Amino acid sequence: MSSSFLLLLGFVAAVAIAGPAVPVIIPANQAAAYEFGYEFGDGLGMTQHRREVADGLGNVKGGFGYMDPLGVYRNVEYTAGAEGYKPVIRSNEPGLTSHVSGNAVYYVDLPPPAAIAQGLLKFRV
Repeated sequence: MSSSFLLLLGFVAAVAIAGPAVPVIIPANQAAAYEFGYEFGDGLGMTQHRREVADGLGNVKGGFGYMDPLGVYRNVEYTAGAEGYKPVIRSNEPGLTSHVSGNAVYYVDLPPPAAIAQGLLKFRV
């Protein structure tokens, strides 16, 4: 007999003697409670923020947003959990209107005058 055959035979015998495979149960990932947030600006009038809190049971509440140097802003507050992601968006971005789209609710204010003026400059000849 060749040495390769004997090696293979020894391996098969060792596996057979070792016994049946034991099932391993891997627990599902459990949601963990956490909280984080930040705020920053560029010193030129742009600011951004975010915060989020999770209760460890799969429910999350949070918000994020920005404001640009012209005063245009968007702030999003949201909840997420068994009933899905539900954002409420507050903004004064030119071109947006207050409405509901799926689970998202939009509340829109008038844009700041500087943003309107900037938009009008695009149409000058």
